[in-house]
Amino acid sequence: MSWYAIDAANRALSRTREALLEPFDFWKWAKLAIIIFLLGGVSNYGNSSSYNIGSEDLENNFPFIEPGKIPNLPFGMHDTAFSYIYPVPHLATVVAVIVFLLLLALILSYISSVMEFVFVESLVRNEVKFWAYSRRFLGKGFYLLLVRLAFGLVFLVLFGIAMLPLIPLIREVPSDFSLPASLGGILWITGVIIALILLAVAINSLLNLAIPLSIYRNKGILSAFKLVFGNFRKSWQEVVVYWFIRFVLDIGIAILAIFLLGLMMLVLGLAFLIFDGILYFLFSSLVSDPLSWILLIPFIVIELILVLGTLLFLSVPLAVFMKYHLLSFLEAWYADAEIPFFDAPVMEPEAGFDETELNF
Repeated sequence: MSWYAIDAANRALSRTREALLEPFDFWKWAKLAIIIFLLGGVSNYGNSSSYNIGSEDLENNFPFIEPGKIPNLPFGMHDTAFSYIYPVPHLATVVAVIVFLLLLALILSYISSVMEFVFVESLVRNEVKFWAYSRRFLGKGFYLLLVRLAFGLVFLVLFGIAMLPLIPLIREVPSDFSLPASLGGILWITGVIIALILLAVAINSLLNLAIPLSIYRNKGILSAFKLVFGNFRKSWQEVVVYWFIRFVLDIGIAILAIFLLGLMMLVLGLAFLIFDGILYFLFSSLVSDPLSWILLIPFIVIELILVLGTLLFLSVPLAVFMKYHLLSFLEAWYADAEIPFFDAPVMEPEAGFDETELNF
């Protein structure tokens, strides 16, 4: 018995080769790299850092305070005194920063949702029209964002409900600490998190399969998801095998990406190191030492841009292959997908059919 997910791997490899190398088009790769970059979604924005007050800080700011001793101030005056050294941000500032980060996350998530449709259309047509496709799928991308937010809210509610049995345990911890009960609570939380993660991965996989159906069956994203879920109930074995193959492919892609990254860093790192060394000796012979380092900064910035650009270019065939695998699986698994692939065979007229009959 042949599984669709296994056959789709060979089909995806041939389509990736034909789309990217027959012929090679630099600007096509560049536009696909931008789409893949925007598909990255929302990363971890905002770093949290802590800083502890040490004796050197007190000596520098308050030389009259002996090391290791803090003067006795009236009740509540310590916070006031140290707020002059390390100002506490106002509540309005904190709220404004949080609102800004949330809005930024929503905007980037919306862009990522639109790019999901743009990426699919570009690969199916084998023609990348970034702005035209982006304008076409603004509405579908917005509804995809709403669906993902709704699923995220549902998962938060499910997590909250799963945590309800632990409320009595949390209340008893300060007075009567029980190690077995605490271990049981930790195992329960770990199990709930793992179960929700697996459920989220499964739903997101089905949602990704619904995106092409939403485009080519002219359906809303929820209607397309219902079609995918209905077919999943009929042939869930194929989807389970598909998930396993995707997991294996993800591991292989990750290993290949790490290898390419190491190779690129080795080659470019050595090249840039030699180039920067030559520039440094050249600049140091013309100007003083501190200024020679400053003159290197523009070249280092350009080198970093080249490294990032190279990374994006290396990610293109990997991401294209994985998306073609999804599309090829969907084409075989869902009979009525109606995906108009660029390499679809052209239907020839049957024998005995006279095309002149169509000329009324």
